[in-house]
Amino acid sequence: MRLVLIILALLAALAGVALSILPFGSLALIPIILAFVLGLIAFQISKKAEQPTGLIKLIFLVTIVALGLTIYRTIFDENEVAVDTEAIQKDEDRIEDAKKELEDINIDE
Repeated sequence: MRLVLIILALLAALAGVALSILPFGSLALIPIILAFVLGLIAFQISKKAEQPTGLIKLIFLVTIVALGLTIYRTIFDENEVAVDTEAIQKDEDRIEDAKKELEDINIDE
């Protein structure tokens, strides 16, 4: 049970780091919280069984780093949608050119 919890917590912590680096915003909090809870449970089981807790402490470290990245990106990064006026103008020009070409076509029946 302890090993399963450690593996799940490690996977959740790594997913939390990945989501905190990518532009997913506060969605990264879900695996971070999951990793923290699973790590706490694994830590309690390890303390009762007097087994080593080094890997669990590493999970907590990775979780704290992911949480810090998520908080930093939420507060300081601005997600802006840039308006590409050149691309919009090119699309409008293409549409106008296509309309002119269609008007110039003579259809003989």
